[in-house]
Amino acid sequence: MVATEGLRERKKRETREAIARAAWKLFVRRGFDAVTVADIARAANVSEKTVFNYFPTKEDLVFGAGMQRTAALIDAVRSRPPGASIVEPFRRWTMDYLDRVEHDPVDALTAIPRLVMRSDQLRARLFVGWEQEAALLGPVIAEEVGESDDSLIPLVVARTLAWTHRVIFRAAFTRLMEGEDQSVVAADLREEACRAYDLLEEGLAGYGAS
Repeated sequence: MVATEGLRERKKRETREAIARAAWKLFVRRGFDAVTVADIARAANVSEKTVFNYFPTKEDLVFGAGMQRTAALIDAVRSRPPGASIVEPFRRWTMDYLDRVEHDPVDALTAIPRLVMRSDQLRARLFVGWEQEAALLGPVIAEEVGESDDSLIPLVVARTLAWTHRVIFRAAFTRLMEGEDQSVVAADLREEACRAYDLLEEGLAGYGAS
């Protein structure tokens, strides 16, 4: 994609990346809450308006990839193989993450959690983001299983499955920050994730399977 992008697109991508890099350096050094958008603009040598053009809120500089992951999860729910239940895309989402836990650099895996733990603003935004995710997933699940738009069951299912992933995610980065071996953490959590999703699969047997 990069090889075929035009000059305008390349400049926009480079500007976005420069802003993100500058912001991240400031966040790591000073903490998220202590950094202003004006600070970021100066560090990236752009205007504050330019920063907001690429990142509507300061929190988007940290959580910007979250909406992309949600979009990918929604696509996985909609494109799951015939006969697969609603549980399967969430199980795969978690297992893909645990592959990263085993193989990716620990600093990369724990960078955002460390930043969030030090910031009241980011923790508040994280809770809002979880609700936004559920608000997007609920109607998709309702559509996939043939429930009405006003049914509460798809919302319950969306939150249950999303929180299963979050519990595993939190356990992983907590153990990594405590210095545990990546392979051990990944192996332990794969076993627990399988048990959790198997239980949910039993309870939701046939839900959404076509």
